[in-house]
Amino acid sequence: MDNNYTPTIFDEKIQSRELQILKTALPYMNGTRQRGILTLIKSMELKKSLDLISSDDTSLSICSTDNPAENTLNMLNDVRQFCNEKDQENIDMLLNIFSMLSACETMFS
Repeated sequence: MDNNYTPTIFDEKIQSRELQILKTALPYMNGTRQRGILTLIKSMELKKSLDLISSDDTSLSICSTDNPAENTLNMLNDVRQFCNEKDQENIDMLLNIFSMLSACETMFS
């Protein structure tokens, strides 16, 4: 698993320059002020999340197909990059099972 942070589409939607500034300044504040600013940051993120839910913005939907099996495979491949080695092995095993099932379905259809 790569230790570099890679923001997701959701992260990119709820982050802002102001939130990034607050998050960067947070370690330089004393404990009492940190708690207040941390609460403010999370409140702002929650508000942006709720705004995203109530908007008609469909940019979080990246599914290119109505096929649930294909969407599942795409999701597993995308999630894999954030997993540790053991979880990646489990995902690879699931992907292989789906591939074998798909091959069987094609052969017997």
